[in-house]
Amino acid sequence: MDALLFTLTLEVVLLQIRILEGTTELQADKKCKSRNEKAQCDKFTRDRQMVKDVIRRTLIEIVETGQWYTLEQATKVLQSRFSSAITMRLKHEQLEMTLKGIVKELITKRNQWILETHNADKKIALLRDKMKDDYQNAKARLCYAEKWVIARAESLELQLNVPRPPLPRADYEQRVHDELVRAYELQIKEREDLLVYWKERYTRDIADICDRVSKKCEQLRIAIARHEELQNLYNLHEGEMRGWLTFKRERAARIALQERLNTAAKRIQSWWRGIMVRRALGQFRYLRSAKKSPSKGKKK
Repeated sequence: MDALLFTLTLEVVLLQIRILEGTTELQADKKCKSRNEKAQCDKFTRDRQMVKDVIRRTLIEIVETGQWYTLEQATKVLQSRFSSAITMRLKHEQLEMTLKGIVKELITKRNQWILETHNADKKIALLRDKMKDDYQNAKARLCYAEKWVIARAESLELQLNVPRPPLPRADYEQRVHDELVRAYELQIKEREDLLVYWKERYTRDIADICDRVSKKCEQLRIAIARHEELQNLYNLHEGEMRGWLTFKRERAARIALQERLNTAAKRIQSWWRGIMVRRALGQFRYLRSAKKSPSKGKKK
C-alpha cells in the first residue's frame, strides 16, 4: 500500500513538472530574455529533465523490485553537489575578499607612489631652478670680475705709463729655439742611453736569476733525494731502533729494580743485625756472658 501511494505521488510530481515545463515554454516564447536569464532557464530545464529521469527510473524500479535505490542515490548526489556548491561559494567569497584587499593595497601603494613621484618632481624642479640661478649668478660674477680686472689694468697702465718692451728679433728667437732643440735632443739621448743600459742590465739580471734558480732547484732536488734516502734508511732500521729503545728502557727498569732490591735488602740486613746484637742471638751469644759479668763495687 505504501509503495502504491509513493508511486502515485511520483506520477503526480511528473504531471506537475510537465505542466511547469509547458508554462515555462509559453513564457519564454513571449519574453525576450537576457544572457543570464537564458543560462538560468537552461539550468532549470536540465534539472527538470534530471528529476524526470530519476522519477521514471524509480517508478520502473518500484514496479520491478519494490525498492527505490535510484532515488536514494540521486538524493545523495544532489546533497554532495549542494555541499560542494556551498564550499565553492565560500571559496569564491574568500577569494573576492582577498582580491578586494589586494586591490585596496595596490590602490594605496599607487597613491603613495604617485605622491612620492610628485614630490620627487618638485624636488627636481627646485634643484634645476637652483642650478640655473647659481649658473647665472656665477656667470654674472665672472663677467663683472673680468671687466673689473680689465678696467683695473687699464687704469694702472694709465697711471704708470710704462712703455711696453719691443718685440724680440727673429735671429734671437731662432737662437733660443736652436738651444732648446739641442737641450731636448741631449735629454732624449740620455734617456735612450739609460734605456739601453737598463735593458742590458735587465737581461744580465734575468740570466743571473735563472742560473741561481737552477742551482737552487738542483740543491733542492739533491736535498729531496737525500731526505728520501734517509727516510728509507730510517724505515729500514725502524724495527731495530724500536727494539734498541725498548731494550734500553727495560734495562734501565731492571737496574732501577735491582738497586731498590739491594737497598731494601741492606736495610733489612742492618735491622736484623741490630736485633741480633741487642738480643745476643746467633753468633753474638757471647755478649750475654759479657752482660752477666760482675760489675765493680761502688766506692764508699
